[in-house]
Amino acid sequence: MLNSLEIEPRDHTDLRTFAEELTGRLNAVAEIDPAALMDLFRASEGFHDANRLILFALQKFLLKWTVGHAYKHTKFYGKNPAYASLPSNEVDAAPDLSAWPIISRTVISENFEEFIADDVQLRSTCHTSGTTGQPMDVYKSFEEVRFINDYFSHMFRSFLKSGRPKPLSLSFPNFYHGVAVPMPSIGMSFVSGVTDDTLIQDARRVLDTTYHFKGYDSRIRILGGLGHHILFFTSYLLEQGVDLSTYRMECINLTGGFLSVQMFEFLRDAWKCPINIRFSMTETIGGATCIEPTSRFVLDPHLIGEVVDVDTGGSLLEGVGALVLTNLYPFVQMQPLIRYQNGDLVRRIPSANGRVVFDFLGRVKNALTRMKDGKREWLLFSAPLNNTLAAIPDIRVYDWFANVRTAKDRTVGSLPIMSVRAEESGGVVTIKLSLELRYAPHLHRKRCDQLRREIIAAMRAVPDTVLSTAMDANEVVFDILFCGPEQLNEPIVIKI
Repeated sequence: MLNSLEIEPRDHTDLRTFAEELTGRLNAVAEIDPAALMDLFRASEGFHDANRLILFALQKFLLKWTVGHAYKHTKFYGKNPAYASLPSNEVDAAPDLSAWPIISRTVISENFEEFIADDVQLRSTCHTSGTTGQPMDVYKSFEEVRFINDYFSHMFRSFLKSGRPKPLSLSFPNFYHGVAVPMPSIGMSFVSGVTDDTLIQDARRVLDTTYHFKGYDSRIRILGGLGHHILFFTSYLLEQGVDLSTYRMECINLTGGFLSVQMFEFLRDAWKCPINIRFSMTETIGGATCIEPTSRFVLDPHLIGEVVDVDTGGSLLEGVGALVLTNLYPFVQMQPLIRYQNGDLVRRIPSANGRVVFDFLGRVKNALTRMKDGKREWLLFSAPLNNTLAAIPDIRVYDWFANVRTAKDRTVGSLPIMSVRAEESGGVVTIKLSLELRYAPHLHRKRCDQLRREIIAAMRAVPDTVLSTAMDANEVVFDILFCGPEQLNEPIVIKI
């Protein structure tokens, strides 16, 4: 049993010996106990070399179970001899997954049944929305859901023993992706929505109500859900003349989609509490947490993350590349995904404690690049572009909440209406950014000229791009076209 292992809090002078001893003891484990695994991952937190080695040992231990289970119980992995064994790896190094191919969503969709394990029972089905590519079903088993519940319940146990009242939270769940994986909570969660008049008015009622549950807070102190839903709800309450600081929120938890600096500051100033941002996706159990105020994300320890060159697939310890994630057994059992590339582009930041740290740059397909001397160079990333555009009130945005008549402004939380593409001719790349304004551009020519200068200057200053030097060398032209309301007829960017 994994719970027979203990990590003594001593100073490890011979770290390699320590890592070898830990690896040996882990390899002798015949059954994974969720509570013991949680305690060991907690021991990996920190910046001592021993913490880093504990993390690597645990990830390689679970990777062994993951690959062994996938090879034995799924057709896709079972028919590839590369998964029959683990590659050799230094005991004090991060897990090396380079012997296995990177898997895209297209590969999974075309071979879907071959990814499903035959030793577990289907509990529920989720799915990706298709806004970032081909939609894909995600299966969850009773066995993995049970393990997830036990693991995170143990994580919250120390808080529950603290004696303080358990919190009440209000959640706006994402129903676009099917049946959500049930997660244990440190308190009690109320569920509502913001997509029609009945739901949004009921959400305010829940927020305003005083409750009398033994052992719990009397008011909602945590708000969580999709970023654009929280933004819209916040704007709705402000329209009603509500002073949000009177709710004395402990935190706002956001997930699903890109949040600009402008919108982050709006929420923080409105609620006067910490704003927690989670990078997550339907295909994984876990994700990454944003470190305020750096806007950098730290990947959860029970996921193995890589950043790879978009052309060669080679691993990058720092710099810009595609994010590749591996779900680990037993958190994911029915549909193992080993080296799954979901299409996100990130900037990997060197880390001293072994965790994968990155800046989110947007989707790979939304980035603009050029090839020069056989090497790819980055011209424009969609996330920094959206960061700049989100701070410009002149630009029209989507109307996500058309059914909410009680709100005056139904666009808060939506993305700018824009189209961006690049064309190359005669060795010169022309970037064409089209933006739909709230007014006719010919009525405000000076304002449009000012916006054009500000947007281009901001994009030239983005790190890891060659836009500035390429424009100075007349190798890149940056055109911005302003359109009036309803006049942008090109395909628009619907997900950053």
